[in-house]
Amino acid sequence: MTSTAVSRRDRPLVNFRDEEESRPDEQVPTGSERDRGRSSRTSPLLALLAVLVLVLLALAAIFLFRSFGESISGTSVARDSIDSAGPEPHVRLTNAAGQVRIEGIGGSKSVEYEATRYAMAADPATAKQRASEVPVDISREDSQIVIETDGGEDTGADYTLGVPAGGSVEVESEEGDVEVSGLTGNVTVAAEAGDVTVREVGGNINVEAPRGDVRIGDVNTDTGSADLEVGSGDLSLDDLILGTLEASVEAGDVTLLGRFSGGGRVSVQTGDIIARLPPEDTRDLILQTRVGSVLREPPGGDANEQGPEKHKQQGS
Repeated sequence: MTSTAVSRRDRPLVNFRDEEESRPDEQVPTGSERDRGRSSRTSPLLALLAVLVLVLLALAAIFLFRSFGESISGTSVARDSIDSAGPEPHVRLTNAAGQVRIEGIGGSKSVEYEATRYAMAADPATAKQRASEVPVDISREDSQIVIETDGGEDTGADYTLGVPAGGSVEVESEEGDVEVSGLTGNVTVAAEAGDVTVREVGGNINVEAPRGDVRIGDVNTDTGSADLEVGSGDLSLDDLILGTLEASVEAGDVTLLGRFSGGGRVSVQTGDIIARLPPEDTRDLILQTRVGSVLREPPGGDANEQGPEKHKQQGS
């Protein structure tokens, strides 16, 4: 009987290792291919990050544009002449913010003024329009002339006035320096924040300056007076001929120079007083400071040779 069964030895052997090696398409990825795979996955994240950065830069640019745009200043000039109705007008100027300069003009019969108005806005055209709308209100009754300006927030006006030399002036300023010169009449200045300079005048002087330096010079009025109140700031007095001087300073130094004729008192709460005057000039002038020192020194002299007096004075 013939057997059809195939013996175990005659069965073909299957080589699994050769089968695996015979797959040519399956290759192990190289290092560069792995890097390309990672970069393809991270590229969307980089693109998203770039978009976010651009958005932030755009927002910052818009914010800066608006911030700087609001600080653009525009100006508009108004000038005119007002009949003074005589050689001795009284001019009162009230200004919210801005510089004020008043000068006495000999032989003049009118008050000349120039107001440089300014305003802030987001663009130059709007700023100039706002500046042109800052009011310059003028009224006159006989020889009394009143000029007022208050345009509101972010506006102001710089004034230059030419006044007949025999006139008197009164200035009220909320913010800005004030300078008055060349008048024989009385001068009154109230400046909330700003320096005050009064020189070459021949009438009474009244100054209130809570925040700012005050300079008074070349005053010639034998019977006139000077009443000065300084908050935080220095006081300089140069060549004064007057009847009485009353000066008080809360925090600041006082300097007296040149010559002084008259009597009165200079009082300082916190600060020094330096008097570079001939000794006879201060015979009727009281100098005192609560916290500070008083230095008396001859003008143009050598302090070491002359031996100036330096007194620590406490109390009033």
